[in-house]
Amino acid sequence: MTKNMMFFCIPQQAYMATSNCTTLRKRPVGNKVPAGSQPMLRACETCSMYPLVDKQKVPMVSLSAYLSGQRPDEVNLKSAGMRKIIQDHLERQAV
Repeated sequence: MTKNMMFFCIPQQAYMATSNCTTLRKRPVGNKVPAGSQPMLRACETCSMYPLVDKQKVPMVSLSAYLSGQRPDEVNLKSAGMRKIIQDHLERQAV
């Protein structure tokens, strides 16, 4: 995954870097987290965009293009191709 790419995160309703996305999803979940660490954000707990971001299937722009004013489009999570990628990821997690 390229670290200097920006995409629109639908659960958080914000533009986010792919490196920030991977950092946020590695946070511990729940109320009982180790002292000094921050818990996972509620939006990240229910996020289904992880496999799309990892496979770079969401519209992205480079960090330099983002800083010069270009913004990535929002991904359509209801399209058949996107739902298939998300469903495959959920099935692999269930096993």
